[in-house]
This record gives sequence, structure tokens and C-alpha cells, in this order.
Amino acid sequence: MSGPRTVPAWFQHAFERLGDRPLLEDRAGTVAFSSVLREAAAVAVALRRRGLVAGERVGFWADNSRRWIVADLAIQTAGAIGCPRGTDTPEDEILEIFAHAEVAFVVVQDAKTAARFERVRARLPHLREVVVLHPGAGAVPGIPFDRLLAEGEGGAPFSDLAAAVREDDVATIIYTSGTTGRPKGVVLTQRNFAHQLETIPAVLDIGPTDVFLSILPPWHIFERTVEYVCLTQGARLVYTDLRHFRGDLADKAPTFVPSVPRVWESVHDAVRKALVEGPALRRRLFGAAYRVADARARAFDRARGHHVDAEGRGPRAVVRAASAAQAALLWPLDAALRRVVFRRVRALTGGKLRGAVVGGGLMPPHVDRFFRAIGVGVLVGYGLTETSPVLTVRRAHRNVLGTIGTAIPGVELEIRDPTTGARLPPGRVGVVFTRGPQVMRGYHRDAELTSRAVDPEGWFDTGDLGLLTPDGDLCFRGRQKETIVLAGGENVEPSRVESAILPSPWVAQAVVVGQDRKALAALVVPRADALAARLGLPADTPLAALVARADALAAVREDVAARTGAGSGLRPFEQVHRVALLAEPLSIENGCLTATLKTRRHEVVRRFAAAIDAAYADGAR
Repeated sequence: MSGPRTVPAWFQHAFERLGDRPLLEDRAGTVAFSSVLREAAAVAVALRRRGLVAGERVGFWADNSRRWIVADLAIQTAGAIGCPRGTDTPEDEILEIFAHAEVAFVVVQDAKTAARFERVRARLPHLREVVVLHPGAGAVPGIPFDRLLAEGEGGAPFSDLAAAVREDDVATIIYTSGTTGRPKGVVLTQRNFAHQLETIPAVLDIGPTDVFLSILPPWHIFERTVEYVCLTQGARLVYTDLRHFRGDLADKAPTFVPSVPRVWESVHDAVRKALVEGPALRRRLFGAAYRVADARARAFDRARGHHVDAEGRGPRAVVRAASAAQAALLWPLDAALRRVVFRRVRALTGGKLRGAVVGGGLMPPHVDRFFRAIGVGVLVGYGLTETSPVLTVRRAHRNVLGTIGTAIPGVELEIRDPTTGARLPPGRVGVVFTRGPQVMRGYHRDAELTSRAVDPEGWFDTGDLGLLTPDGDLCFRGRQKETIVLAGGENVEPSRVESAILPSPWVAQAVVVGQDRKALAALVVPRADALAARLGLPADTPLAALVARADALAAVREDVAARTGAGSGLRPFEQVHRVALLAEPLSIENGCLTATLKTRRHEVVRRFAAAIDAAYADGAR
């Protein structure tokens, strides 16, 4: 690395290079670069005076805000280690995480969160102080953030504090979101983050004129790293939330929106809903324009070789030549239609979006194709908390659908046979391994788990299945631990089958199950309005009433079977014939989704065990 080696050093370097400028924006206003660094230094000094020492852990139970990033920088410049979680984390999980981390201080969101924390505080023997970011009026059980700012005012400047941080220092311990069970504490160093801060801006061409719209929780490693990248490049970071996201997307005109797939699924669903409820002429016009745009986009991708099949092969030369001619023929009609039809849809994104940078899950292919067709670039990336996180990302000049991009500089990738561990050639599916400066130091207080994840040569086992194309694009093929093994011994990657089901107009959510059964089943949460229309029922028919109807089950089962059957590209044993309709959507509240909206499969199987058994009640195991 040629740039700064720590996160605080990167912030100091950016301030010296770019000068003072508006940096952080939320509904309370905009904060300048100098204010962020001055406040971080003051809080760091105050925490030290209150007894925080280098290497101690500080828990976060708070959500994204300008004060969160200031507190995070303060903790790092004080030489301590942040352990963040959001306020949606249950108290028992917070207790488990903070006890395992042996936190000395805890930073909470507000008075309400502070009151919740009081119920578990006595069970944390190492805890000494609680800081409240947004205390509001009245007394709170903790130190108001403003008091820390006042206590540290006039102390050491940020530049001096930043200079004392070393690249081998631990920057954070992030406890994973628990898609497969108990959270693990991922130990990331300053060097891990510095690698990302140096490489990502060049890969995505990020600079001071960019505007980022922030919606993910700050403990999510993707969001946190992107915020560091944004701010150290002098770009503006605008905080939003799910309630205000669509309005801010249009009004703030961001150039980048780091997000998870579900965010763009919601935008896609909003467009679909507006068309369903709108005039028939508009629906037909949009449909015609989309078909032309989609055909041209696919032809253009094939012509450039930006198209891969199931084995990672690109199109042959003759196909590329024919596709180039097709794309050229469709261009005038596509250009005319998109000016009229897609202009309003693109306006929903503010009109300046250069990249919807998507991580933290697999983008459904139909949503990916939709945004490609209407002219909104979706740059899908891949990584894990253990890799700081970015390993690969699709670039603007090589945005290949069906892939999760090529490796960023410094990252090594290998595909290995799950049984023998042998390295596999391009086009073969195996386990993804990675090595480089992005790989974590290990799991906190768990040497055995660390040794199983990272071998002596530094290769990290991601636990994900994928293949590399001859051009170096990585194609995701599922989680090794999520693989369903049918009674006949066949291995099924459920995400692949779910991607075939989700484009159905009657399916809102789908989870494929079938471990140790003879065949697959799908748990489906229907789109109530669309399914009601299909059955000739009022649009406001309750979901519970719909799923109880035999004709609703028959309609969804028939559609799912068709989408996973002959012509779908799935193998015969991947076909789904059994379906259970759920009246309860998968959500964070019922434990079926993580805070970043990834499916917790083990919890889905547990919660809906009766529905699964009913789906197999026809005699199949």
C-alpha cells in the first residue's frame, strides 16, 4: 500500500489534501470536515480522561448518524476497539456479544436505548461507563455525548491522535449477524480497512464530486467501509432511512447508493405496483418499451462478451457478431422509447446515479435485468465481514450480469474442490478461497475457529460456492452450509432455485427447503394484490384469507412448477412441485431475516415446521 495505513490517518490525509468542506448531511443539517475531526478528537480525549485505555473494547448499541461516525473515529484514535450493533438487536443478543467482548464502555443511541440497556448492565462485569449519543431532554442513565465534547475540548488535535494509531492495531470487532446461528466476533485491523480505502476509490472512480446516500446500519461492514471510502475521498454522505429512502433518492440526486438487494427489490416492486394500478395504456406502453430495452441490453452484452452461461463461458464469436447487429438495429427504437417511457422511472433515482453498489446478498436476476434495461447501473459486489469486506465488484466498463464481479487489486481468489481441496480450473464450481491484506486477523477469543477458517498460508475459506470464468469474473452458486442434500444424495443450492421463483408476479418471498426429503418444496409469501387479481378477488383481500384458499395454492404451485421445470435451466431434481403459502411474511421482527434482510434459513425452517410438514403430507418424505 502506498497511502495511509490506518483509518484515522486516511481522514487526516483527506482533510489536508481536500480542505474543509461539507461532509455529513442528515435531517439536522450538514457538518463540515473540520467539525468531524475536531469532535472526534475531543471525544477521544474525554474517553481517555475517563479511563479508557488502548486495546479495551467499546460496545455500540446505536444506529447510523453523524454522531455514530464521530464516536467511531474517537474510539479508534483513543486506541480502543469498537464492537457495533444496531438498536434492533435483542437484549439477550446484546448481552451475549458485549459479555464475550468484555466491553469497558458502551455507546447507546438515545434515552430509550439507555433504559433498555439498564436491564442487562449489571451482568457485564467489565463495564465502567455508558455514553448516550442522543440523550434528548431530561436525565439519562449515562454520559450525554455533549458532555464528552465539552470535557475534551482543547485537548490533543486529531492529527496527533491519528499519528499514534498503528496499522497492526485492531480497529473493530464485528459480530456477524447470525444467519446460521451464534454470532462470531470478527477481528479487523487498521491494515484491513486501509487496503479497502486505497483500492475501492480507483475501482469505482470515486471522488469529491460524488454524493452517497446511506441507508444500511453502520455495524454492517459493507456500509461502514463505504462510509470511510466516501468521506476520505471528500464525497458527501447523506444519511437516510427506510421511511425516507425513496424521497431522498429522488431529491438528493446521489451518484452512489451502497445497499443490499432488498432495497432495489423494493424500488422494482414499487414500479410494478404503480403499473398494475395504473391505466392499461400506460401498462402496455411500458411493457413494450421494456421488452425492446431488455432485448437490446442482452444483445449488447453478448456483443461485448459480457454474458456467461452456467459454466462461466462467454458467447462464441459468431453469436457476438450477430448480437452486435441486433443491438444496432434495436438502438433507434430503444432510444426513442426510453426517452418517453423510462424518464420518470429514472427520475426516481435522482437522475445522477452512477452506481447502485449492491452487496450483502445475491441480487435477484430479474431485478438486475430490470435496472440494466432502463439504464440504471447496478454494480454488484461480493465480500464478507471477515474480508473487510470487498473481494470483487462489477465495474461500469465490465458489468456482467450473472456474476459478482472481478477481484479488486491485492485480492487473490481460488476455487477449490469441496472434498479434496484441490484447486479447480475456470468453469468448475467449488468453494471460494481468498488471500490478501483484506483478510481478518481471526475470531475474537476463538483460536480453534480461526484455524479452521484461515490456513497457515493465509487462505480464508469463505464457505461460499462459486466458479471463476476465464475472464476472471466470479459467479456465486450458493452457501456451502446452506446446500440442501436430498434423500437421493443430490446437492441443491437453494438460492439458485429461489432466483427462478422470485420473478413470479404472485410471489413476494420464497424459501426453498427439502433437506433429507425426496423432492424440494417452496415456502411462499404471496403478493396479495396480484394474487387476488388473478383469482378475481378484491385487491384488499387479506393475506390470511388468500393463503387459506385452495385455488390460490393451486395457482402458485402451478406457476412455481413451470418456472423451475423444463426450460428453466434447472436440473430435474431442482424442480419444485410442493408449495406452502405463508400468511406471515419473513421479517426482522419474527427472526427470519437479519438486519440486512438476509434470510436466516435455520429460523425459517424452525418457525414454519408445520407448514413444511403439510407441504409434504402427500406421502413424499
